[in-house]
Amino acid sequence: MSTIRQETGCADAEVWEALWSLVGDGLIYLDTAGQGSGTDNWQWSLSADGHRVAKGGSWEPRDPDGYLDRLRREIPDLDELIELYLTEALRSFNGRCYLATSVMLGVAAERAFLVMAQSYATSSMAGAPAMAKELAKPRNNYFALWTEFRKRIEPVRHDLPDGLADALTLDAIADLIRLTRNEVGHPTGRQIDEDTARVHLTIAPAYLRKMQQLTLHFAGQSGGVEA
Repeated sequence: MSTIRQETGCADAEVWEALWSLVGDGLIYLDTAGQGSGTDNWQWSLSADGHRVAKGGSWEPRDPDGYLDRLRREIPDLDELIELYLTEALRSFNGRCYLATSVMLGVAAERAFLVMAQSYATSSMAGAPAMAKELAKPRNNYFALWTEFRKRIEPVRHDLPDGLADALTLDAIADLIRLTRNEVGHPTGRQIDEDTARVHLTIAPAYLRKMQQLTLHFAGQSGGVEA
């Protein structure tokens, strides 16, 4: 305890708050082996999750600050609502509320898609006016909108920059949307375990980057009237 305080320059209360917060997140634990009854020589050890987080790597949801910092670097103009919902998803994951994780991630995915779809609808690309009409319909189903977008964009996929509309990625995104938003977001009794929630959070940044890139591409096309 005294060593941590000296190295960080933090007050005792701040050190204790940080340590017990890490315990609450399941990243460290108090190893009492060989320790006396005092608190100044307690041994704090990394848990299995703590070791994984410490190694870094790709999109570790147990490190929400690192996850979000990396996402902001890769998507500098990240939509505020997307970040809000994604932050809630990460908090839910670290609180072991995996259904809530998937619901919040689904809302973030929906927001990213709607931003992109609006950009497409106001572009000069073929099918844009038809997409605008779909978006204007009240209470339109989210997955139905995605299906409409796929239908409109398929004939002009060859006009998009390389990698922005490959069918395999689009199908994977559709599955993510369906699982996180359409199924989990309704009272079906469907369960989401930790591994599934982790996978969803791991692939979500690739989806968000794709949506952002498509949004910027469509924004670069001037508005038109093609059907």
